[in-house]
Amino acid sequence: MIPGFGKEQVSIGSAPDNDVVLNGPGVAPRHARIVKQGNQLAFLDGGAGPSTANGAPVAPNQPVPFDFRTPFVLGQVPLPLSHPAIVMMAMARGQLSAPPGHLIIGREAATATLVIANAAVSATHATVMMDRMMVQDSGSTSGTYVGGQRIPPNQPVPLDPNGVVAFGPIPIPVPLLGQIAQSFAGGGAPTGAHGHAPGGAPAAGGGGGGGGGDHAPRKHRTVIGELKLDQLQGGVISIGRTPENKIVVPHPQVSARHAQIIDQGGTLFLEDLGSGNGTFVRGQRLAKGQRVQVSNGEKVYIGPMPVLIHIAGQQVNVVVEDQQASWAGKPLYEIEAWDLFLEVPDRDNKAQMKTLLDHVSFKALPGDMIALMGPSGAGKTTLLMTLNGYLPPTSGQVRINGDDLYAVYDALRGVIGYVPQDDIVHPELTVFEAVKYSARFRLPNDYSEEEINQRVEQTLRDLGLEGVKNLQIGKPEKKVLSGGQRKRVNIALELVTDPVILFLDEPTSGLAADDTTALINLLHDLTKKTGKTIIMTIHQPAKDEYEKFNLAFIMGYGGIPTYFGPTGQASYRFFASIIEREGPYRSLPQAQNRTIDNPRDMFDMLNIRERVVQDQMKARDPNVSRNTARLEAARGWRSEFMNNQNPVFQQMYSGRRAVGTEPAARGVPHRPAVALMTQLTLLMSRYWKVKIRDRAGAAIMFLQAPVIGIMLAFVFAGQQESVPFWCLGALQELGKKVQGNQQSSSDLLARMLTTNDHTAAMFFVVVSAVWFGTSNSAREIVTERAIYLRERMVNLSVVNYVFSKYIILTLICIFQCTVLLGIVFFTLGFHGGILAFLSELAVIIAVAMNATALGLLLSTIVESAEAAMSLTPIALIPQVVLGGLMVPMTTNPMLKPLMYIMPARWGFEGSIAHERLAIAKQPAWLIDLQNPTLNSPPDYVFGGHFQCAIAQMGSDTLKGAWGFVNYDQAFLPIAVLMAMTVLMLGMLLVILKRRDPV
Repeated sequence: MIPGFGKEQVSIGSAPDNDVVLNGPGVAPRHARIVKQGNQLAFLDGGAGPSTANGAPVAPNQPVPFDFRTPFVLGQVPLPLSHPAIVMMAMARGQLSAPPGHLIIGREAATATLVIANAAVSATHATVMMDRMMVQDSGSTSGTYVGGQRIPPNQPVPLDPNGVVAFGPIPIPVPLLGQIAQSFAGGGAPTGAHGHAPGGAPAAGGGGGGGGGDHAPRKHRTVIGELKLDQLQGGVISIGRTPENKIVVPHPQVSARHAQIIDQGGTLFLEDLGSGNGTFVRGQRLAKGQRVQVSNGEKVYIGPMPVLIHIAGQQVNVVVEDQQASWAGKPLYEIEAWDLFLEVPDRDNKAQMKTLLDHVSFKALPGDMIALMGPSGAGKTTLLMTLNGYLPPTSGQVRINGDDLYAVYDALRGVIGYVPQDDIVHPELTVFEAVKYSARFRLPNDYSEEEINQRVEQTLRDLGLEGVKNLQIGKPEKKVLSGGQRKRVNIALELVTDPVILFLDEPTSGLAADDTTALINLLHDLTKKTGKTIIMTIHQPAKDEYEKFNLAFIMGYGGIPTYFGPTGQASYRFFASIIEREGPYRSLPQAQNRTIDNPRDMFDMLNIRERVVQDQMKARDPNVSRNTARLEAARGWRSEFMNNQNPVFQQMYSGRRAVGTEPAARGVPHRPAVALMTQLTLLMSRYWKVKIRDRAGAAIMFLQAPVIGIMLAFVFAGQQESVPFWCLGALQELGKKVQGNQQSSSDLLARMLTTNDHTAAMFFVVVSAVWFGTSNSAREIVTERAIYLRERMVNLSVVNYVFSKYIILTLICIFQCTVLLGIVFFTLGFHGGILAFLSELAVIIAVAMNATALGLLLSTIVESAEAAMSLTPIALIPQVVLGGLMVPMTTNPMLKPLMYIMPARWGFEGSIAHERLAIAKQPAWLIDLQNPTLNSPPDYVFGGHFQCAIAQMGSDTLKGAWGFVNYDQAFLPIAVLMAMTVLMLGMLLVILKRRDPV
């Protein structure tokens, strides 16, 4: 018995280990079985969910004859009758011989090469000629059907390589017949287990040829290394990207010296050499220096490249299996959406949930270029975000080469390319610089400068950007590049590292017609050349552009899938079906003599159906909403598409296209190892270029300090000397408190000396430092959120990202604070000399660093740059009001807790302390009370002298004093400011981490 033929039962359900994996509303993990009962098949519902046969409910555990004619529905999902695991239950190998590539189909083993055990199949039913893609009916009683039409007897009829042929009622995918013919010719056999495409072979050309359940011929093989062990020195075979290796794997994500094969007494071991993207054996990444035995025929991963090791005596061949000769040496990946369902709280009514994706399933193969289309509200971008790892579904899986994307997301960061609708480039960089930074961030660290430059140059040539490589990218409102060139730059950032799967969100939005055509042609050629899978949202393209895609996935309102299949006539026919049959649509004026032959007409059909459904529903309920009608119309399309009688549905959800089938190349590479210091240096370099090339912004930023310094000097330098005002009030209060002070106020006032008080100037220096830090940083994260998210998906370290900005902004603040304090300190004649200047500068810089962290935190919390700048004054005003000068702590003790968390308050304390200590013994501030015996330490009265300069700063009992009781601990303000800075940076890192795509 051939494996997979004549199986006694198959399991059906949504769990991935079923023979037939069926996803959709109402399908249970273990839903049903098909079992053999004698020579007949029977359907058994397991009781876990509802099933119907020809519309009638199926009782649990009650067998229902399965004759391939009766339509079965599990939950709300039709059972694909042509699924390989099901049809192979009725198959066996016959006794008759046939030419290679031919299958003689029949019921009797003696007269057939492929037996189909069904009473409706004739003894000799038909002949399939896979070598010429023809089928010929042998005058069978129940007939042979191609494309739903019975073919005439004894006349060869062409086969659709991706279609279904029915022998009587038994529908069999053409790719399955091809694999069976190939296995018969080669002495092998298809397996058919677990719904896997027989043979486990990948499809030829992916979806590039039109998209169905793809045919699987023999794989193309590229030998990248052929060596004799007895001729090797030391029995070592080096593997890497550069030519000096024995085996060269020319892929950008392979390290220069990646791994080596070691011969130890005839046994081969694979060892990783500290590669950036890892070496994998049997799904496990090898540690640097770890050796693992490999056997003949074993598949291993060198970075993202799957290779086979073949051993024959002393001969070792390292082979890459490809699906097409033109894809030689390329890693190929399959992506499938497995019953994706996503709901979120409704924005208008938080108590209700809104469905964004309604049970979406499909599989994309290497070489597919898929147009993701639909009306507004259809969930196109939501689906794209779910497929690329940004937005986890409520239920269901996104799988890449058989692995759950969200479970192994770290391993896939370098494999997936994503180009959002918004630009992900820094407009201040040149085209070459932007692409080079992207390459530097993502490629292995052992790339030389020359290799990086070559890789960037090649990418720019591939995208036709070599002529503008030295131009700044510019902003849309200040154009340097055209719209099409900007889009290609965004794509270049991804392609420079050669991703295997590329997602694009509305890449043609806003482009001129010729730019759109050029971009679509470029992407089309890319899939053909490299086998990449490209999925892109696009809004009603022109006919020629639409038909450049080999597949279209069209969503209906509410995230309901309505069509997945080839572009061109197949899609036109499906959407034209509503006006080609009797019913309310055919009589509409806009349907009269209507030919559907372009995407615009297709979408007209969507609109027509929505309007008719809405009219019908309003006739029953005048208050029905338009959105309800749109949902009902979309469900109608889904019901008609997911129908066993629809050949496109059978084509797209069977064979290699069946969701849940074994991928051609299971396993994924590991994400690139991040060299933290290298990445931090690159980020700082890029950020500095971005800041300095914004000439207007940089000029304003660097001129703030001298302008503010000159203003403060102008305002405070012209002040006349006066008696310190606060000292007068303090003396009056002391006169009431301290016994023995009998001098009259008028005599004391006459003896007080005048002086300059620099308190206000110092306070405004502190406030300016808060302004510098906050205003410099408040927009820095929010304005490049798209860039951050994309780079974070690849390999960006959150710590590196934050500190690249924080370090550069801190250096700018150091410059600003130094210039500001230098102007004010020396112009106004602050006291204490150079030591006091340096001490005060240290405090001012600590304030600015704290404010920089605050600004970055604001930039992370808000949703727009405008909101960030609006919050900046709100963050600044409390610093002014609660900074300790405007409203002293002793004036309103209730404000003490708030003041303690104000950076300006600590900055004011730390800076004013040096000034006051320097003037504490000046006669104007050390007031003689003419009573040498008078002492009151709490009131700063010692030996008959009132220490006014220190009392105003340090007292917490005299009214109007600042309450800086720890003024003599110079380290304290800086320590508190640094602690607050660390806390804010920690909060910032946590928020950014929680916003990770996964």
